[in-house]
Amino acid sequence: MESYIDLLCEMIRMRPVSRDIAAVNRVQHRVQEFLTGKGLFCTMEKDGEREVLFAATTPGKVQDILLCAHLDVVPAEKEEQYEPYICEGILYGRGSSDCMGNAIACMKAMCDAPKGASIGCIFTGDEEIGGKTTAYMVEQGYGARKLGLVMDSGGSVYYAQKGIINLTLTARGSGGHASRPWCFDNPVLKLVNGLQKLFESFENPVNADDWRLSMAPTILRAGNAANRIPDVAEAELNIRLVELEEKDAIIEHVRSVTGLEVKASECCDPFTSPVESEEMKKILAAYSKAFGKEVTPSRMCGATDARHLYKIGVPVYVSGINGSGAHSADEQLSLDSIDKGVAMILDLV
Repeated sequence: MESYIDLLCEMIRMRPVSRDIAAVNRVQHRVQEFLTGKGLFCTMEKDGEREVLFAATTPGKVQDILLCAHLDVVPAEKEEQYEPYICEGILYGRGSSDCMGNAIACMKAMCDAPKGASIGCIFTGDEEIGGKTTAYMVEQGYGARKLGLVMDSGGSVYYAQKGIINLTLTARGSGGHASRPWCFDNPVLKLVNGLQKLFESFENPVNADDWRLSMAPTILRAGNAANRIPDVAEAELNIRLVELEEKDAIIEHVRSVTGLEVKASECCDPFTSPVESEEMKKILAAYSKAFGKEVTPSRMCGATDARHLYKIGVPVYVSGINGSGAHSADEQLSLDSIDKGVAMILDLV
């Protein structure tokens, strides 16, 4: 295990922030070097400037079980997060739990797999900003004969997740000196009024089990001086879809209720796999045995690489090892859970 922990720490120090393509590519090559040295079959694909590693226990793009874990991270909240440290069995550092600890579990599972096992893993490089490298690898024919497992979110086994669409709402007016508001058409007021009407017409879910479309304003932009009414004001909405068919209807609803310009800037599919399948039963049994607790199949409001991987044509589920503080200043990973994740994967094999 020591060599895997050393590799994990090295990867964190390499700062593979999603938009730093060169840094993420360096981590991809370091993982390839490590796994090639362990005797795995490795192929590096190229999606534009981004390089994407596929590793497997046997030759070929299609294996019995396809794992998926991402190597990119969100930017650190504080600089010291790029220098990992271990205290009482907990490893602290950016990307330790989301998602490089899971990537390490995938690597070790393939290296420890019995002879003849058929396991592959796609190590994606932009999950935190949309996961297009996962979609690219699926398009290139990488897949599974029996099961896909995204190693990303721990604590349960997930069979569904919501899709995402980001909307930009724009209000236009005519600006000028703020001391004479009666002379101008203030777009900030238009934006605020539009948002108020929107949320009066829409009811968000009240908890994670309330499985329906959600909508949250996340960014506001307007003006560059405290004493000037701006010409343009904008808001970003993050919408989580249960059904892809909701997309056009919700865009039209936002446009008609607010009276604002509406532009969709990102969309990814929701996904669901059979909850009563034999594959789910096997994953639940393997999870229970490895982690020492029984879990009920769950749905997740967030997004993982499953949003693209589900197109491989076999059941795809999401699980992972134990960590906490993803995207926070206190991100951490329980080191003993790596071997538990490995045990879960090998039990499936």
